[in-house]
Amino acid sequence: LLRMLSFNMDSLERFEAVYKKQRVSTPTVYDEKPELKKAASATTLETIQEHTSSSHLLDDRSRLTAPHHAQDYNISNYLAYVTYTPLFIAGPIITFNDYLYQSRHTLPSINAKRTFIYGLRFIFCVLVMEFLLHFMYVVAVSKAKAWDGDTPFQISMIGLFNLNLIWLKLLIPWRLFRLWALIDGIDPPENMIRCMNNNYSALAFWRAWHRSYNKWVVRYIYIPLGGSKNRFLTSLAVFSFVAIWHDIELRLLLWGWLIVVFLLPEIFATAYFSKYRGEPWYRHLCGIGAVVNIWMMMIANLFGFCLGSDGTLRLIKDMFGTWSGIGFFLCADFALYVAVQVMFEQREHEKRNGINVKC
Repeated sequence: LLRMLSFNMDSLERFEAVYKKQRVSTPTVYDEKPELKKAASATTLETIQEHTSSSHLLDDRSRLTAPHHAQDYNISNYLAYVTYTPLFIAGPIITFNDYLYQSRHTLPSINAKRTFIYGLRFIFCVLVMEFLLHFMYVVAVSKAKAWDGDTPFQISMIGLFNLNLIWLKLLIPWRLFRLWALIDGIDPPENMIRCMNNNYSALAFWRAWHRSYNKWVVRYIYIPLGGSKNRFLTSLAVFSFVAIWHDIELRLLLWGWLIVVFLLPEIFATAYFSKYRGEPWYRHLCGIGAVVNIWMMMIANLFGFCLGSDGTLRLIKDMFGTWSGIGFFLCADFALYVAVQVMFEQREHEKRNGINVKC
């Protein structure tokens, strides 16, 4: 479905540009079917042919909007893209413009050593998943709701390791099919670029989780609806689409809307306190805000995918209704605050080395 929509949106965008170009060049004469610009080959990228050398390679963002020749948006390329075997079953999602570009230009990231290392990392992830499933029965506990008598700490660990298993459950097929695509010479986006536990920002978390899908909804839903000009409504539209895309269930729709509500405090706080970035207390304030963010993200995802309403309400009730629960909550806050400072420093280290993945 996403590939079909991507082809249609990219082709409509391209043909609209062709029509606009003809209106400017011949304002008094307008053909319903304009004559397409002839190139040396119908498979040549116009931008590369006209402005740069044919050896020039576009970056990942430029490939999303690469204006291919209008004749390239045809039925044969459509079928090849929609049924591309390595990514057919589970993705990652790659836009039509990007797919067509990579079909004709081999990226520098495609090399045997990098692909081999990626394969070894994939095997390691599979072994981690096997270990967790063999020794930890958190999925069975959550499915059977067998948490009677458990402390808030134990229930939260059941939920946390459930989320880690969900992360691995999605990461493994995505990396398997991406590995297949890399072997075939196509480099689709990496869907999980950070460990699930290495997140403190709700906005950054959704950039890193299912990253190719995030790029898809930003390109085809978020930006066309206004983007950051009306962030609340555009985010509501995005997460409503995401929830329905997963499955048509009221629980998932409520989960999507809950995510949007939990995004608002971070958006407003970031906009207000960013002017104090140079103050010595700014990092500590960000750490406190990050701890609040982590709790909200965990509660939303525990409600949507792990513990359900019963388990999540039980966790909250025990955590704030008993002295042991309050003690656990305070200790967890301190531990999360320390972990967030480590996350901050890791990202600063990445920036010092020229890496900024914005999540």
